[in-house]
Amino acid sequence: MTEMRKLAVILFEDHVDAVIRSLGEAGVVQFVNMREKLEVWKGTLVPYEVPTEILTKCSDVLSRIEASSRGLNIGPEELPSGEIPVRNEPIEEVLLGVERKLAELPAESLAKSSTLLSRIDEMAQALEVKLEGVTIEQSLLEKSAEEVLSEIEHGLSEIEEAVSTSGLMDRKALADRMKALTLEERIEVGRKLLELRKYLTDTRLTFAKKLSRLRKIAEMVRQSIEAETKLGEIREDLLTLRGTVRRERQVAEAEQRLARTAKTIYFEVWVLDAHVKEIVERIQKTTGGNCITSEEPVGHGEKQPTIPKPVPSFMSAFEKLTLASGYPSAHEVNPIPIMTVTFPILFGIMFADVGQGAIFVVLGALLTYFKRKIKLEEAGDIVRYFLISSEMFILMGLAAIFWGFVFGEFFGPSGVLHPMNLGRIGPFYIGGFEPMHEPMKMIRFALLIGALHMSLGLGLKFINCIRERHFKHAPIPVAWLWLLWGGLSMWSYWGGISSISRWFAQGMVMLAGLVITPLILLIIFTAIAEGVMEGIGFGVEVFAETLSHTLSYGRLMALGLVHSVMNYLFLVLGGVEHGHFPPMSIPIVATGTVLVMIIEGLIVFVHTLRLHWIEWFSKFYSGEGIPFKPFKLT
Repeated sequence: MTEMRKLAVILFEDHVDAVIRSLGEAGVVQFVNMREKLEVWKGTLVPYEVPTEILTKCSDVLSRIEASSRGLNIGPEELPSGEIPVRNEPIEEVLLGVERKLAELPAESLAKSSTLLSRIDEMAQALEVKLEGVTIEQSLLEKSAEEVLSEIEHGLSEIEEAVSTSGLMDRKALADRMKALTLEERIEVGRKLLELRKYLTDTRLTFAKKLSRLRKIAEMVRQSIEAETKLGEIREDLLTLRGTVRRERQVAEAEQRLARTAKTIYFEVWVLDAHVKEIVERIQKTTGGNCITSEEPVGHGEKQPTIPKPVPSFMSAFEKLTLASGYPSAHEVNPIPIMTVTFPILFGIMFADVGQGAIFVVLGALLTYFKRKIKLEEAGDIVRYFLISSEMFILMGLAAIFWGFVFGEFFGPSGVLHPMNLGRIGPFYIGGFEPMHEPMKMIRFALLIGALHMSLGLGLKFINCIRERHFKHAPIPVAWLWLLWGGLSMWSYWGGISSISRWFAQGMVMLAGLVITPLILLIIFTAIAEGVMEGIGFGVEVFAETLSHTLSYGRLMALGLVHSVMNYLFLVLGGVEHGHFPPMSIPIVATGTVLVMIIEGLIVFVHTLRLHWIEWFSKFYSGEGIPFKPFKLT
C-alpha cells in the first residue's frame, strides 16, 4: 500500500473558496469529513455551512445553460476541463459573472426560437393543417429579437387556448360520448355537428394562417441571430460557463465537509507522501501565507484511505471478487495475488475433470482474444464481466485439468484416466483414488485442504498484527493455529466426532495439550489485549468457528462427488464403458457436459467464493477500508 499523510489546515474564511479550488485543480487530496469528528473538539468547532442560496443558484444557472445548450445541440462533455479558467474570487462573485456573461449571449434567444418552432410544428400536426409561406410586415423586423420572440410566444399561447376552447382537439372524446347516446340523441347531435362543420373548417384555416405567420417570424429571428453571431464562439462560451458553474458546485459541496470557528476554517486532508510539499505550497500561495498547515497523527480507530497496488490484467476478476467483499484497510495484506492461486485450486478440486477443464481453458483463451479486440466500456454489463474474467477461466480450467489427473476423471469417471497418487500425509491421501468410490479418503483430503487454507488466513492475520503494530494481538492467531491443527490431529488419530468418548479417555493427555491448552492461551491473550469478558467471549466464538469452518470445507468433497455423479449419469446413458466412447454416446455426453459446465460450474463457483469470503477472509480481512478518491475539479 502507498503511504499517505494527514494534513491539518487553518485559514481565514475569505480564502476558503480559492483554496478548495486550488486543491481541486491538483486532484491529489481527499477531504476528511469533519462533521464526523466534531465530538472530539467538544464545541470548539462547528460545521461549516455553505449558504443554501449558492447551491440553489448553481442549479438555476445550470438549468438556463442546459436549455441554451439544447438549442445549439451541444453535448454534455465537449470541453476539456483544462480549458476552464481558474478563479480566485468567492463563489458568489463567480456565479454573478456567469449570469452577466450568459445575459450577453444570444444563446437563450436561439434556444427560445427553437422551442417556439417545435411548439408551432406540434400544434400544426395536431390540427392536421399545412403551414404555408406568408409575407411579414417590415415594421416587425425592426424590433429586437427578444421583443419579437415574446410576441410570438404570446400569440402561440392565444392559439393554444383557442384550440382548447373550440374542441378541435377533443374529437376522440366526442366520438366516445356519441357511443353512449340513444339513436334520437345521436341524430340531434349529428344535425348540430353539420351546422358546426363549416365553422370549424374556417376556424382551422384561421389557425393555420396564424401558425404559418408565427413560424415564419420565428425562422427569420433565428436566421437573423445566426447571421449576426458566430455559433462556434457561442458554443465555446456556453461550454466554458457550464464547466465553471459545475466546478463551483463541486467546490461548494466539498466545503460542506469542513469545520469552522468564529473567524477561521479548519479542515483535514489525506495526501500521498509525494504530494505533501506541493499541497502545502498551494495553500500558502493561495492564502498569501495567512494559514497554518501541519501534519496530523492518525487518530485511534480512524480509517486511513487505501490505494492498493495495481494488479496485472489476469488478476482483474479476482480483484473485483475481493473488493466486492469490502475494501482493504491501509495496513492489511492485499489478498488478491494469493486469491489468484487459492481460488482456482479450490474450484479445481470440486470441478476436477481433464476434458471439461480443457473446455474452460479454450473458452478463456477465446474471451482473452476478444477482450483485446473490443473496448470493454462499450460492451454490455454481462459481456464485460465475462471478458474481464477471461484469464480466470483459464486458471480455473488448468486447475480442473490438474485435479482431473489426480482423481482420474475425463468427462467424468469414464475410465480413460487412472487416478494419480501425489503422496500421503498420515491418514490423508493426496490423489490416487476415485472420490465416487472412496468418499472417506475424499472427506479427509477436503478437511486437510480446509485446514491449510484457514492456516494461510491466520498467518496473514499474524502479519497484519505486526504491520499495524498491534503486538498484543499477535499471539492470538498463533494460539488459534495451535488449536486448529491440534483438533485436526485429534480427529485423525482417535477418529471423528462419533469417537469423542475416546478423546476424553485414552486421548485425554493429547486433548489437554492439543486443544485445551491453546484454547486457554487464546482466551488469556485476548483478555490481555481487550479485556476479560472479551477474552472469554472470543474463546467460545473461536472454538465454534474453528469447528464449523473446518467442517464447511467438507463441501469440497460433497460438490466433487456431485460433479462425478452427474458426469457418470450421462456416461451410463451414453453407454460409455472402460474409456470406450461409442459414436452414439457423443451427443449424450456432449449434452451432459454442457449442462454440467453451466449448472454445476456456477454452483461450484459460488461455493468457492463462499469459502474465501466467509471461511478465509474472516481470519484476517476486515474489508472496512475506504478507497482513496481525491477531490478533483472536472
